[in-house]
Amino acid sequence: MDWTFGIALLVGFAPVFIAMDLVMRNYTYPRVENPFFKDSTFFGLFTVGIFEGVFIYFGIRLLNILESPLAIIYMIAVALVQLMAMVVVMNLKRFRGKSDSIFYGYGLGLGMAGGLASGFAYSICMLGESVEGGIVDIPAVAIYIICLSVGLTLILGSCGTNVGEGIARHLPMQFMLQGAIPLAAFNMLLAGLWTSEGFMMYVLLIAMVLLGAFYFHKCLFRNLPAIIREVLKMNGQKRDDIPESK
Repeated sequence: MDWTFGIALLVGFAPVFIAMDLVMRNYTYPRVENPFFKDSTFFGLFTVGIFEGVFIYFGIRLLNILESPLAIIYMIAVALVQLMAMVVVMNLKRFRGKSDSIFYGYGLGLGMAGGLASGFAYSICMLGESVEGGIVDIPAVAIYIICLSVGLTLILGSCGTNVGEGIARHLPMQFMLQGAIPLAAFNMLLAGLWTSEGFMMYVLLIAMVLLGAFYFHKCLFRNLPAIIREVLKMNGQKRDDIPESK
């Protein structure tokens, strides 16, 4: 059990920290002299996101949502719960109208992804251990949990950024609903994945990763620099060290 938990944490959080470094290194020291956000606040919200992700994971498993004949519909509702959980945490006066809230939303989303991915990885590994005769397709299990973790990291990090942007623009619900569409689509794929096997399992895993990657690139590399400029302009501020869109 100990090694299983360790593997689950590794698989759940490795993509999270990679995604964190890919984006945040462009907006903090030494790339820029004055960081765009506070590390303490970022990692504080990241920790809150982990607890939210674990809580949502246990809710999904205890209610047997993925095993239900209505799993696809229920998982759409879960997408709204995930986003509302982010809004509730972020919708504080201290975060409203500030450009750094975009980064804090990203951290919150990454934390939620890590908590959820670790939970799913652990349950899948434990399921493999319980297979009669101990015969487990280890490569298939590895591909499954790694792709699921990567997909969750990409989609929830992106949606957290949507929520952060909504808080920064004083339009939290509008931007929450913007993130609801891709997250609901991702959760529908997850519902189908949970009961699939063989070729279809790989098709759904690839679709989840591609959906997450597309939305992640759109939010964090193509749109983020322009969003920061607009929010700073709203507050009568300007910075010349904002990275270029990719």
